[in-house]
Amino acid sequence: MTIMNIALEKSGAPMYRQIADAIADKVVSKELAPGTKLPTHRALADALSVTVGTVTRAYAEAERRGIVEAKVGAGTYICENNRPLWSFSDPDRQDVLSFGYNVPPTINRADLFAEALEQLAAHPQELNSLMLYQPPSGIVRHREILADWLNGHQVNADPSRLLFCSGAQNAMQLCLMTLCRAGDTILTDKFTYPGLLSLARQLQLTVKPVEMDDEGMLPESLSAACQQYQARLVYLTPTLQNPTTATMSEARRHALIEVCEQQQLMIVEDDINGLLPTERPSPMVNLAPDNVIYIGGLAKTLAPGLRLGFLHLPERFYPHFVNALQNHSWMISPLLTAMASILLENGAANQILETIRTEMETRWEIATRYLGTDSLRYHPNAFHGWLMLPEGWALSEFLAASKTEGLELKSSELFVPAGYSAPPKVRIAVSAPPSREVLEQGCDKLSKLLANPPLTEFAL
Repeated sequence: MTIMNIALEKSGAPMYRQIADAIADKVVSKELAPGTKLPTHRALADALSVTVGTVTRAYAEAERRGIVEAKVGAGTYICENNRPLWSFSDPDRQDVLSFGYNVPPTINRADLFAEALEQLAAHPQELNSLMLYQPPSGIVRHREILADWLNGHQVNADPSRLLFCSGAQNAMQLCLMTLCRAGDTILTDKFTYPGLLSLARQLQLTVKPVEMDDEGMLPESLSAACQQYQARLVYLTPTLQNPTTATMSEARRHALIEVCEQQQLMIVEDDINGLLPTERPSPMVNLAPDNVIYIGGLAKTLAPGLRLGFLHLPERFYPHFVNALQNHSWMISPLLTAMASILLENGAANQILETIRTEMETRWEIATRYLGTDSLRYHPNAFHGWLMLPEGWALSEFLAASKTEGLELKSSELFVPAGYSAPPKVRIAVSAPPSREVLEQGCDKLSKLLANPPLTEFAL
């Protein structure tokens, strides 16, 4: 029986959890089918060289997770339906090799989150208080914990200027709703985040692209755009820009800040990817805290399902943003901010971030083995890369062929404002495949597709 040969790490997580995790993995991989009877506690303990008590605890943990069920007098069995009612899957996407969504790689967070939930549950009085309405500015202690964590990652954060949001997208929405009115113009990089373009359309704002180079936006081009347009703000992603992965030097950041101060232009710094690199220049909010609105979030570094983002605001704007958040959603769930605070304070968030960084380095080693680096711009800690199509491939034809092959990519057309041309490039998110094995399959397919452009037909 496959469960009898589980490999345990003596210095890793507790043995009982390793066994429960292994059972879960074997159910997911279909090595253990629903209805399978598991070995007796004694038999598995002998096979794994652990105590019977360890196996008993492992089976109890697996039962708590809804993976197995113990039948009195009959033994322990894999549940016939071991998926909890709240779990989900998308059967229509099972055959898609997705490189589309810029999401963190699949890693195990369950143990760290379970410990945080247990810590919450251990204090019923405090837990009950988290179920009540709180001020829209959030719980002060939670903001202090977030500020301490950010300061530990070289982001100069003042808790009195922090405001939780429902993810970084919500933070961006609050920025545009609070600072802009219909018809206003905002400036962005030549290629920019589609979520910003979508929000701008919804709020009837005009987006004007500004020329960029390998570091990002050019100061002289920003200055010229300020002369041409009466812009309300400039939106920048200085670190691991989406989609190009450009990262500005500190000198470039200072130069852009100088232009904005001269033109009295507010900077919105989207630093959602900023903590992914092991080394990066100082964020712009550190350099000009009174002229930069800083957007951050925990989706890339901790868990996207928490839906927690945050703003660090110039003091003069803080009450206006608190009012906007209250009008929009009254408050951010204090239960979620409490959960995040525990993970930030106990070191789990840093542990997850380091795991993500290591996983991405491995994934890029796999990807570049197949795709090379000549036409691919990437960073070893980034989730995405910017891929130039080889000569012979038109963008539309390549996207159609990719879809036929079951590959999902993001077209450069998504990253340019309406009315502007898109280059023959695609964004590829190597973080999206659920495993390294699936990533390798996708890269193999993609490399073969890139190497075989369609034959050119000659017109008479």
